[in-house]
Amino acid sequence: MNQVSLIGRLVRPIQVQQVNGERQVCNNTLAVQRLRKADEGQPQADFIPVVFWGATANLVEQYCAKGNQIGVNGHLVSRSYVNKQEQHVYVVELVVEELYFVEAKREQEAV
Repeated sequence: MNQVSLIGRLVRPIQVQQVNGERQVCNNTLAVQRLRKADEGQPQADFIPVVFWGATANLVEQYCAKGNQIGVNGHLVSRSYVNKQEQHVYVVELVVEELYFVEAKREQEAV
């Protein structure tokens, strides 16, 4: 069974792109805090690559911002490609199927 549920904070600003002129995609990273702290008492987090497609990408763009805490359900996908340096790169990412809003979108702070 390939099913993952996480709650974490979006690490980067939201950017939705179009693929093949039709389908929308949003790539980001979710910072998920670990239950146990480090030996020094500092909180620890894992940074999980996440991908939002279609309507879910639109929801993220409309209602979320960097730093927002969200919940997601989805499945892991692994893939590989050869980069410009002709090295094999392996990627594991969470493809989000369901999105849950844990807190309201943060407004941009005035600078």
